[in-house]
Amino acid sequence: MTHSLDDLGEFSLIDRIVGRLGDAAARDILVPPGDDAAVWLPPPGATVATIDVLTEGTHWRRDTMTLGDAGWRAVAANVSDLAAMGALPEMLLVGMTLGPDVTVEDVDALAEGMASACRAHHVRIAGGDLVRGATTSVSIAAYGTARMRRDGTPALLRRSGARPGDRVAVSGTPGASAAGLALIEAGRTAERAAEPLLRAHRHPRARVALGQSAAAAGVLCGMDVSDGVLQDLGHIARASRVGIQVAAGSLPLHPAALDLLGAHAALDLALGGGEDFELLLCGPGELLGSLSRTDLPVTLIGRVVAEHPGEVTVWGEDGAPYEPPRRGWDQIRQAARPR
Repeated sequence: MTHSLDDLGEFSLIDRIVGRLGDAAARDILVPPGDDAAVWLPPPGATVATIDVLTEGTHWRRDTMTLGDAGWRAVAANVSDLAAMGALPEMLLVGMTLGPDVTVEDVDALAEGMASACRAHHVRIAGGDLVRGATTSVSIAAYGTARMRRDGTPALLRRSGARPGDRVAVSGTPGASAAGLALIEAGRTAERAAEPLLRAHRHPRARVALGQSAAAAGVLCGMDVSDGVLQDLGHIARASRVGIQVAAGSLPLHPAALDLLGAHAALDLALGGGEDFELLLCGPGELLGSLSRTDLPVTLIGRVVAEHPGEVTVWGEDGAPYEPPRRGWDQIRQAARPR
């Protein structure tokens, strides 16, 4: 049996959500959830903040994931933005717009998904708000801290930090999330080999430790893969006023994507798929190589050049230019065509 939100009302629903969050709710801060605003003492360092919105029909659909999955991804997407800056995540503020068909059980699932992601990423929710609306969406503001260097500047990864001569690296296996979505839409979720790709799409992990390690090691340029490797590298190329060359044969492709979708499709999804929340890093090759760990490989996939500033080119294994069917996701232009 499902229950209407009207059965509870606003304030009882808020209390229910806080209860569902469990230890993911920041109850030990100066002013915990329940007041007009949250108050906490930030640790030493530079404050890093970001905000992201995930909307049903644009960023997720009921036929591809549950409300619990959407709650997880909302947290992971925001934590990933902090990881991409080399910051340590601390607190989240959550705003929910609940669509007309949302039930109390849906809200429970959404809260539990966020709580699970908070525990996985060692971050807590300090407060939030909720309203009814025409479409369900989750808006999260995330706050973190970047350590300070000896010269008094924060140790951050910036899109504008790439320099000619740098190498380009990516963590993990980009394209896994897009491959998972492709399998969901093809009705192939029951295949055993699909499980890691489905998990990559529904429960992605932000690369917090890698971002901090890169910033501490002296890497200056980084960004997470939210809209696609090529599109996100394009942001770096424009911000840094450099060109970037990618070797298609160097892309680390997920074995399950290769087995289930084939090499050509797996490559295209790695280049143009998004929402992996892996990290792109630009810096000296030896420095990037030192960041690789057995549980999270960091792979060199290209180089930064002075030529064709603002552009990203891809070269196939045959030495010829390669252009995938899609370079990435545009939040405005493609909003009418959900992923």
